[in-house]
Amino acid sequence: MKTLMKMSCAVLFSSFMLIASAANKVKGDSNTPMGKYVIEEADDAIGYQGKELKAYKLCYENCKKEVLIGVEELEHCRNFIVFLDDLQIIYACDKGVFGVTKIPKQKSTSINLKEAIDRQQFFYQKVITQRPKTEKELLGLIACYYPALLKSGFLLQYS
Repeated sequence: MKTLMKMSCAVLFSSFMLIASAANKVKGDSNTPMGKYVIEEADDAIGYQGKELKAYKLCYENCKKEVLIGVEELEHCRNFIVFLDDLQIIYACDKGVFGVTKIPKQKSTSINLKEAIDRQQFFYQKVITQRPKTEKELLGLIACYYPALLKSGFLLQYS
């Protein structure tokens, strides 16, 4: 199972490497039912916990909704807060490891986390990489891993 996961990660990462430098876009294939993706900087910042975060729009070819990603600059790393409607997921660095972290308490939302999040994938994604990456590379990794974190039944309502 670990070998399969490592191979999947390698495929996902190699797909991510299809970065287009034109117009500051990141493009690739998520190797998930969501299909290809495009990430570009959003026009407006995202307000999050009293801070203004640099924002990116993540669009998948098989998803009607835009996913927003806010980048929180910290002293030694960056956190990426991923927003899909009322659902928030944080991908963060901790002691040289980048992966999904705790899911913030979802306030005033109709989303049932047990129905939305694949628990097994949540634990697999706690460590996505142990090597420092650029912001664009990390955005590409999020675009590849994020669809797997969400249960397919939850994703169907957005396709």
